[in-house]
Amino acid sequence: MSRPVVFRPRGGVVLAAVAIAICAVALIWLLVTDGFGGLLLWSWPIFAFAWLAYALYIRPCVIVTDGFVEIRNPLRSHRVPWGDVDRVESRYALTVRTHSGTVIRAWAAPAPGARQALSTRREDVRNTFGDDETRRPSDALGTQSGDATAIVMRHLDAFARSGEPARPGGTTTTWAVLPAVVTVALLGAAVYSLVQLSSHG
Repeated sequence: MSRPVVFRPRGGVVLAAVAIAICAVALIWLLVTDGFGGLLLWSWPIFAFAWLAYALYIRPCVIVTDGFVEIRNPLRSHRVPWGDVDRVESRYALTVRTHSGTVIRAWAAPAPGARQALSTRREDVRNTFGDDETRRPSDALGTQSGDATAIVMRHLDAFARSGEPARPGGTTTTWAVLPAVVTVALLGAAVYSLVQLSSHG
C-alpha cells in the first residue's frame, strides 16, 4: 500500500504562513507595549485572523490513498471510495461526482482565474488525462485544479486497471464541528474586543 498523497496549494500555504507570522509579531508587540492585560483584551482579533488564515488556506486539502479520495473543505470533509467515483473534472475546481449524483468540489484546488485561463496554451493540456474535446485550462499542470486532478486521476486509473468493480455508495461526509466552534468563538471574542476598543476610543 502506497503512502497517502496530500495536496495543498503551495501559494495558499505560503500566504497563510506569512499571515500567521505577522500575527505572531503583532502579539509580541502587544505584549511588550501593553503587558498581559492588554494582550488578553486586545489580542482576540489577531488570534481570529491567524485562525482564519489556517482554516481557509492550510486545513483544506485533498488526500488521496489507494482506497479513497478525501476532500477536506473548511466546514465539511468528504471521503469517496474509488468504487463510488463516477467522474472527475476540474471546470470550476477539482470536482468528484459519485454514482448517486453527489457533486463534491475541493476548496483546496480551485480552477485558475480568467487571466491565467486565457494564457493557457493547447500544449499545456496535451499530456493531461482526457481527450481533446474535454480538456480545459483548469486541467493544465501547474494550476491548482490541474495538479490535484492529475493526482486523483492517476489513482482512479490505477483502481480501474486493478479490475476492482464499481461499488456505488460508501461515500461519507462529516462536519468540521470543532473548527466551526473555534471559528465562532474567536470571531465573537474579536467582535467583543473591537467593541471595547471603539468604546475606549
